Amino acid sequence: MTTVRASCIEPAELAAELGIACPTAEQSAVIAADPGGPMLVVAGAGSGKTETMAARVVWLVANGYVTPDRVLGLTFTRKA
Repeated sequence: MTTVRASCIEPAELAAELGIACPTAEQSAVIAADPGGPMLVVAGAGSGKTETMAARVVWLVANGYVTPDRVLGLTFTRKA
């Protein structure tokens, strides 16, 4: 069972700590969206969907919403 708690690390703060590019406002909104259910992101090729998905997983784990063993990420390419 997962314990849901209030967010304490913002996506931009987490990106800075990890030394990765700061997410855009749209990406931050997806990353920090309600953790209560699935997420669907529809965008064009090269827009950062996979990067945003990975950042959301890191954000969920860092904020205690899930444990790494409870996460499954799927993509439609082998490149991702």
